[in-house]
Amino acid sequence: MTTATAPKTTGRVLVVILLAQFIIVVDSTFMNVSISTLVADFDTTVTGIQNAITLYTLVMAAFMIAGAKVGDIIGRKRAFVIGLSVYSVGTTITALSPSLGFFILGWSILEGLGAAMMLPAMMSLIVSNFAAGPARAQAYAGFAAIAGIAAGIGPIIGGLFTTYLSWRLAFASELLVALYIFTQLKIIADAPFVGRKPRFDVTGFLLSAAGLILVVLGIVMASAYGLFTARTDVVVAGQVVLTAGQVSPTVILVVIGLLFLIAFVLVERRRDRHHHDTLLDLRLFGIRAVSAGSSVQLLQYLVLTGAIFALSLYVQMELNYSAIQSGLTLLPLSLAVLLSAAVSARMFSKRFAPRSVILTGFVIIVLGALAMGLLARDATSGADFIVGLALIGFGAGTIASQNQNLIMSSVKPKRSNETSGVINTSQNIGASLGTSLAGALILSVFVFTATSLIDDSPEFTSTEQSQLQAAVTEKAQIVSDAQLSTAVAEFPAEQQAAIVDINAQARQTSLTVVYAGLALAGLLGFGAALRLPRTPPLSRRPSPQIPDA
Repeated sequence: MTTATAPKTTGRVLVVILLAQFIIVVDSTFMNVSISTLVADFDTTVTGIQNAITLYTLVMAAFMIAGAKVGDIIGRKRAFVIGLSVYSVGTTITALSPSLGFFILGWSILEGLGAAMMLPAMMSLIVSNFAAGPARAQAYAGFAAIAGIAAGIGPIIGGLFTTYLSWRLAFASELLVALYIFTQLKIIADAPFVGRKPRFDVTGFLLSAAGLILVVLGIVMASAYGLFTARTDVVVAGQVVLTAGQVSPTVILVVIGLLFLIAFVLVERRRDRHHHDTLLDLRLFGIRAVSAGSSVQLLQYLVLTGAIFALSLYVQMELNYSAIQSGLTLLPLSLAVLLSAAVSARMFSKRFAPRSVILTGFVIIVLGALAMGLLARDATSGADFIVGLALIGFGAGTIASQNQNLIMSSVKPKRSNETSGVINTSQNIGASLGTSLAGALILSVFVFTATSLIDDSPEFTSTEQSQLQAAVTEKAQIVSDAQLSTAVAEFPAEQQAAIVDINAQARQTSLTVVYAGLALAGLLGFGAALRLPRTPPLSRRPSPQIPDA
């Protein structure tokens, strides 16, 4: 049985939890506007930085459920402290990283592992520090809203640090926040596990982690090799394992990953039948709020992170924006998330059913994504995207204010950690897929469009067309017009102009298609939200209703 913290300290407890949530989520977006700077600093490619960004959320997704189970075993507060310690070491290494390898170690791996321990524990600590009813509902709404706000303003924070100070200081500032959180741990009441402490399911962990890693890693590799067929040879340890034209490694890895996940489900069901401890109680997905809400969480973050990554890449490469200009371009999205999360948490939740608010949020997101796709055709400035960004941000903030509380209020407190693991796994899979799918789709459409335009151009002979098409296919990268002009300086002036024009047209087309894809993801989110339970508005709930899970 949990007891809420005294009212005079709940405000401070919430601030501490929200600060921890903020630094974890802001990490997933604030480097998007620093892509070109990171590419230059580490002498790498856009794909290399995209992989680092995706790997951060992938590590969280792969280890989140395990992190939740560890919290059940060793205690939620202790898991939070250990996770915060690992996260602090990671952000220190990242700030000092001399190469992309160290950057990935500190940011993508260590910070990801720390966050996987912290996030499930934080949602359970809300249960132990806030009384059931409006206080806990508002805490959950704040917890969800701060995630949307952090994702929205992350690009601005990253832009400010990168332009005026250094991206390294952005990570150093996270360490300062973590150190402050350490000083406030004594005010947080622990959330003890009720009943017998479970044993850790090693087999389930290995199967689930392998499955999730392979699925998302496969999609990440689509940027380099293509979605369905390999654009170029796949070389491993100096050996060609797949030749261009064969099935893409994306297909192979995703299929193998899905087989691992199927095996995970079968193993967990078998262990449950024999009354052995499982990594995840699959009966949770029999609760509509959990199964549908997890899908909502995944698709919401897929759209949000995909939109941020795609536009950040576009304005840096197409419009030659600096990090701060890129961050300011995303300001309408950030402000809309902040406004809608605040308004929805305080007003909509009392007057309207959560399901209706979430459905409305997805309608707004779809309209925003479609607007972005249309605007990308003729955009000459980041200001051209204000309307589309504001709509996506408002829709995302509206959903964020409702979904997590709807899910968590549907299960008993003893299952809060496990349920939190499911929610956060879904969120981070969505964030990983948003970045990786956006990147893969941009490059795939870019290659297809560029090769078609080269084929139609009268400026090149058939031999030159073949050479250019081969170069585009084998070395597919999004580059700025300035970078491309330097690379083709030896070409005649007419051909230089034609190549730069083809590059610009292909970039614009790829952005349009990406936002059409994100609109489709929003429609899928709307479909998932239709399965949410029809719970009444907060003002019409006589008492907290927590059915058996």
